[in-house]
Amino acid sequence: MEINVKLFAFLQDQLGPSITLDVANPIRVDDLLKQISQRAPQLTSTLANSRIAINQEFVNADLITLEADDEIAIIPPVSGG
Repeated sequence: MEINVKLFAFLQDQLGPSITLDVANPIRVDDLLKQISQRAPQLTSTLANSRIAINQEFVNADLITLEADDEIAIIPPVSGG
């Protein structure tokens, strides 16, 4: 199945506003993050510390299995100043 992932802040700077991945069905959010890390290893640490929203609700990455029509957003940590 194809999953479209919206990216924000630093992740958007690195990969663009969204990426589309062709993944196995079913797939959990944490497995999706691993696939993104394989595509962009320099982002592994940022992805591990990012918040994940599915259908506009924050979730725990290890508990959620994705559906093809889910809206996925990855929001990296924000540094203040």
